[in-house]
Amino acid sequence: MPETLAPVQPQIARRCPACGRVSAGSERCLHCWRDIASVTPLTAEEAATALKVEAGLAKRMEQGRFSAGQIWRYGLLGILVLLVGWWVYATFIDKPPKPDRPTVATRSVATGAWTTSEGDARGLRSIDAPSRVGGAEAWKVSLGSPVATPLVSDGRIVVAALEDGRVVGLDAASGKTLWTLPLSTAPFAAPVIAGDRVYIAQREGRVTVVSALDGTEAWQSRFVAGSFQASPVVVDGVVYTYSTDGLFAFDAETGRILWEQILDVGWATVAPVVEGQYLVVATGDKSVAFDRTNGQVTFHVAFSRTQPSSLAVRDGRVLALYGRNATVFETSSRSPWWDGVRGAWFRFHLIGMAPAVPPAPTIWDVTSLPRTTMPAAVGRDVTVVTSRDGVAAALSLADGKPVWSTTTGRLVVAPIATADGFLFGEEGRLLLLDAATGKPVGERKIDGIRSLAPTRAAMFVATGAGDVLALR
Repeated sequence: MPETLAPVQPQIARRCPACGRVSAGSERCLHCWRDIASVTPLTAEEAATALKVEAGLAKRMEQGRFSAGQIWRYGLLGILVLLVGWWVYATFIDKPPKPDRPTVATRSVATGAWTTSEGDARGLRSIDAPSRVGGAEAWKVSLGSPVATPLVSDGRIVVAALEDGRVVGLDAASGKTLWTLPLSTAPFAAPVIAGDRVYIAQREGRVTVVSALDGTEAWQSRFVAGSFQASPVVVDGVVYTYSTDGLFAFDAETGRILWEQILDVGWATVAPVVEGQYLVVATGDKSVAFDRTNGQVTFHVAFSRTQPSSLAVRDGRVLALYGRNATVFETSSRSPWWDGVRGAWFRFHLIGMAPAVPPAPTIWDVTSLPRTTMPAAVGRDVTVVTSRDGVAAALSLADGKPVWSTTTGRLVVAPIATADGFLFGEEGRLLLLDAATGKPVGERKIDGIRSLAPTRAAMFVATGAGDVLALR
């Protein structure tokens, strides 16, 4: 007998009441996974029509999918469009408001004196005055406590911040105490003299300003984030202070904050330097230049993360010391157009998809300086860099090439460029070296030297015994 074929069972199809799609042969919706077991099945004719529609939808969805190659290409294109759009916005569209103007634009630190810890607003540690190594002792006073920071003087007064928390103003002509300001803790960095006021950046994140004549308080800033570990600088009526959280600009007359820049600092031990419209600060991994007219970053040079030693600027050139590295660059340099995508470029370079990131433009670089460098002294043609153990190297300011080198005793004061040579401060003597050859040309025995502040009128010396003396 011929084999009898079993009748074909019609396929049960149900329409999901939630999403409206049709599923066949399942008690759950194949699209939204809802339970459709209790839903009345479609008739054979309805099921056939609905399943044809579902097949057409599935085919169109399959045709609309992107291949892996297409996804990769479109993804990269999208990232590129986003980066270019961000750069165009940041460069040409986004214009932050300009900083507020100070009340009075004339108050500034004096030149030709030692009104900051590094000389003046340029940080050169240089003065057009004799070293006074052979000078007579004009006066000597005991303050009862060693200095906690370098001495500063404008030729009229000498200001000493002491370890016991006092800040003392002395008459430069006689050594007489003019005023005493008690603080809760000694500051990390030296005060600054600007006109008839003394500016003190405190470790607690405040700036205290007093009269240089009698020590009465003029104003005290509100607390700002971080701690002030470097001296401020006062230029054109603005007090620029650098904290562990960034850069702050105060009105020199009132203490009002004019603008601020929050930075990834790392280290904030080097005072800002100012020349013309540019201000430069040293973070833990780069030197950053600001345009003072708008408060915005214009350029930076990156270093391996290390503690910065000093900054100095003259004639539009910045000397930055970081560990064993010295770099000179122009304040007017501008960051290249691709600087905003430097990080992404570097990552693509690591995986072989881009060339190496070009270095920032500099005038010269030296990477073989003594270890643990102290602040540099910048003379007319050479700069002298030293370590605390007395290794000294003189470099040409033109190209960074060695001019001379020598070794002195252990240093407690960084070198100072004077009219008659480079002055070194060892613990027990002053040593004067010829600027051209590095040969000794003079010395003077003084026990316990802690700080030096040269002016045109006198050289002021602080000792570990708490004494301050004047050499004329």
